[in-house]
Amino acid sequence: MSLKYALLGLVAESPKYGYEIKQQFEGALGNVWSVSYGQLYPTLRRLSEVGWVTKETAPGKKAAEKNIYSITANGKKRLDEWLLKPLRTNYRVKDEFTLKFLFFDKIPKEKVLDYLKSQQKKTIMQKENFQRTLVSIREEINFFLQAIIRKGIIHLEAENQWLEEVINDLQAEGQ
Repeated sequence: MSLKYALLGLVAESPKYGYEIKQQFEGALGNVWSVSYGQLYPTLRRLSEVGWVTKETAPGKKAAEKNIYSITANGKKRLDEWLLKPLRTNYRVKDEFTLKFLFFDKIPKEKVLDYLKSQQKKTIMQKENFQRTLVSIREEINFFLQAIIRKGIIHLEAENQWLEEVINDLQAEGQ
């Protein structure tokens, strides 16, 4: 994923200042992708340098000034191109758990089982949180964000099913 396009998408809705962009980014994508200020502001600066966004300085509520970012016509064109560009692949798993799982043969099976059961509990809790979130804010969010939350629920259900199968297979192994 490219941070620059996510930021373009957010400022395409309306002009925003950095803190507001970060809040909206993490509100919409926080469970999928987080952004630090150390990533946010350099990326916004680069987008401004290439002419995809403009930066306007406005007085802040306190002494500090705020930079308000707006998408340019060129930025909108680039965002549209990116949105319609075909993906190279639809399936990509890149997370720390999957990497750890690859090396679980290096530790005792009992410890792996404990870890997997703990991971399964977290997965179930996260799915329930997504479901509660969807019910509580459904009227406040657009169709596409609702669909992303539903996708997250389905992924977590599949992860839970897979964990259940792996746990059962490990428990049955060697009996």
